[in-house]
Amino acid sequence: MQKPLLLCGILLSAFSFSYADEPGNNDFEALIENVSNLATKKSLNVDYLPSVVTVIDAQTFTDAGIQNIGEALDMLPGIQMQLSPMGYTMTTVRGLKNPNAYLSDKIKILIDGVAINNEVAGSSSFYMDFPIQLVEKIEVLRGPNSTTQGSGAFYGTVNIITKMGSNKTENRLYLGSGSYSRLTAGANVYTLANDWKLFSDGYIIRNNKSVPVDGYPEGTDESMKDFSVGLKAVNGGFELLTRLKRSTYGNFYGFEESPDPIPTDPKEHTNSYFFVQGSYKSDINDVGVETRVSFSHRELNEGANIAGIGITATRFATVGVDMQEGFYFTEKLKEQNFEAESIFTLPKIGSHEIVTGLGARYVTIPKDTYYNSVENAITENLSTILASPNYSSFRYDSSSEPAFWANPTTSFIAADQDRTIIYGYLQDLISINRDVDVILGARLDRYSDIGTQWSQRAAIVYRASDKTIFKLLYGSAFRAPTFTEAYANGHINYRAGDSQIKPEETKTYEAVAIYAPDFQNKFALDLFYSNLHNVIDLEEYYTTIPGYQNYDDRISKGIEFEYNFQSKPKHNFYFNASYIDTDYTTPPEEDSVSVDQSMPDISKIMLKAMYVYSPANFLSFGTTWRYQSRTTRSQLSWLDGEDTTIQPQHIFDETITYRFSASSEIRATIKNLFNEDVRMPSYYYNTSGGVVREGRNYLVNYAYRF
Repeated sequence: MQKPLLLCGILLSAFSFSYADEPGNNDFEALIENVSNLATKKSLNVDYLPSVVTVIDAQTFTDAGIQNIGEALDMLPGIQMQLSPMGYTMTTVRGLKNPNAYLSDKIKILIDGVAINNEVAGSSSFYMDFPIQLVEKIEVLRGPNSTTQGSGAFYGTVNIITKMGSNKTENRLYLGSGSYSRLTAGANVYTLANDWKLFSDGYIIRNNKSVPVDGYPEGTDESMKDFSVGLKAVNGGFELLTRLKRSTYGNFYGFEESPDPIPTDPKEHTNSYFFVQGSYKSDINDVGVETRVSFSHRELNEGANIAGIGITATRFATVGVDMQEGFYFTEKLKEQNFEAESIFTLPKIGSHEIVTGLGARYVTIPKDTYYNSVENAITENLSTILASPNYSSFRYDSSSEPAFWANPTTSFIAADQDRTIIYGYLQDLISINRDVDVILGARLDRYSDIGTQWSQRAAIVYRASDKTIFKLLYGSAFRAPTFTEAYANGHINYRAGDSQIKPEETKTYEAVAIYAPDFQNKFALDLFYSNLHNVIDLEEYYTTIPGYQNYDDRISKGIEFEYNFQSKPKHNFYFNASYIDTDYTTPPEEDSVSVDQSMPDISKIMLKAMYVYSPANFLSFGTTWRYQSRTTRSQLSWLDGEDTTIQPQHIFDETITYRFSASSEIRATIKNLFNEDVRMPSYYYNTSGGVVREGRNYLVNYAYRF
């Protein structure tokens, strides 16, 4: 503990000394850059927005050693990044999590304003490894945003604005290496062709990462191959934007935290996502019109080992079947989204600035195949198994896996499932006077399978002085059940969906105070209260076929604090603190009742700081610190009082950047500087004390602008 405290003292001492510096000369530039249209479809300074929005300057985060989108989000108040046992990133905002149902992040991810849709699983975790080197800024809205973004903008909305997407006229190449044989390369390229402006980017990352695990000599399989290419073409009011991203990962801790149950049968998961969007902006009789047409194609190819050959053979021997292969599955699934939207910005009428939009989206699943070695063995030996006198003690009989026995199938989602969404929204920004704005918004979404959903928002922004702003915010949002939650077929070790399940809904109330005494300092305080209704979560009754259900109301409340100090070019300091208290109800089991408790696996207190110090134009030092308090213990009855908590964690990273010239720089980063024992919550608490993550590791990057 002494080392973290010592470094904190050094960091804060350097920060306090910074008050002697002269103000930087980039203050006006900072104001211009600190704008967003994420909450209103209209560009406003984030302090004036009717929401809680943090804008991440990617260059500052890069100088602090942040490597990708997931790490950047993990530095913000109220956000906690975790991993599923298979290595999928889970983004938890304000403690709103379903601890053992990791399929849906319940946030909306956009890249350059294009939504990354995923109706099957609801998660966009495969974009969390997108490198920060290709990003210009990230806009993060905490809280509901369904009135402008629709379903999924439930707990938060993240818009990743790349250098390409921001029309950055820059040619840049970067190369990197690091621990675990990590190699990375990427580039931005800009060119002109007649009347066309052409922007492109791309990157590739590879490593052979493995983390030691007790009892498994080979450790985890976290090897990765990840690449993306993007293109943007602009001609007048027309814009074409397209991107392909594809990543392949090993299965980390495996499906049930047994990293290597079948050593001769390695498995991995591949996610690929392609989108293309064409948009055109014009003015018709003083009405601004933007029309967008988009298409996306997502593909999942996943395989995982669950139990070894010996265990599986023993279980089948009970019913007289000679099963000589392990328990594994493979899944191949494709999802496609087609969408068209028109946004109308009306001319100002008195004190009213009105934006309205209409759109439609169609979702289909052109490919869906699922194979399970245990299910296949049961199908091939069905008569023998049913005739066995030991059938009732068979590990995979109809009492323990009723959904599979009721509907044996080789697809993951029920047949012929698609979804059509038609939506419209209206927003009015009303300037009461020079100091007071009122924002009113409403949206209607009509789903072909779940009916109509309304979302509303109301807010008052009061500029009490040039230094002080107050906000009172109300917003409602919804999240449509994913295809997995509503229509998944029941497979062994997988839950069946419930076609009668209702959308989740939330109503959030916030009070915000912002105080900026000068261009160098800004304080922000946010109090929030969210009431969730029809929460979608797992159920634990083995004898029932649906594996998901709607729960009663849950409450999330807390406080978030942010402080920025910036005195360019020398000092950039950012600190935030959050306290979160979120209700949770444990899923009832056959022989128990549900228990109301605080949300397990979440740290109620989080403190985060980032400081970039540049003593000279050619040199900078970046330090990040994250503190997460001890997580809350789960009250699931079968844990019998076992301590499932993760202990408090202090994590420091240190980065040094050396600039050879205005166009050439090298950056070295040490992650987990003090080699702390870092752990993540264990899936269904299979590992006491959580699963271990990597210790100290290193990264080096070189960038060249041309």
